[in-house]
Amino acid sequence: MATKSQIEMVLREFKKIHPPHPVGLLQRIDETQEGVGAVLCLLHESDETVTAGRVSEVLGVSTARVAVLLKKMAAKGLITKGHDPADARVTVVSLTEQGRESIREIEGELYRQTGLVIDRVGEERVLEFIAIAQEIQSALQN
Repeated sequence: MATKSQIEMVLREFKKIHPPHPVGLLQRIDETQEGVGAVLCLLHESDETVTAGRVSEVLGVSTARVAVLLKKMAAKGLITKGHDPADARVTVVSLTEQGRESIREIEGELYRQTGLVIDRVGEERVLEFIAIAQEIQSALQN
């Protein structure tokens, strides 16, 4: 059975080849779970105050689409929205305890699935796959 340290190491390596807020599927927020997950992860990983504008910028979608998504997330109790004290026109977004619990569930499932991959494929082959993916990514960027 894969250890926690093996899982964390594989996840760190995957992060090197995969942007934290993926282009493509998660970039186009269309009121689906992927959009909610992307916003939850952004809020969880951010060390600074997150504004609605920042969410729009990072995910590459319009502020109008972000506004709709944030409204739905607030209605579900996942986030709170407020105004920036320095500029009332700016919406500041924060995780609620329910939002943090959702993140813990997502992380738990990610760890479970990564552990299964390591157990079935083997750590060495998973790391080899990551190295090949890095080479491919590098070749495509040149």
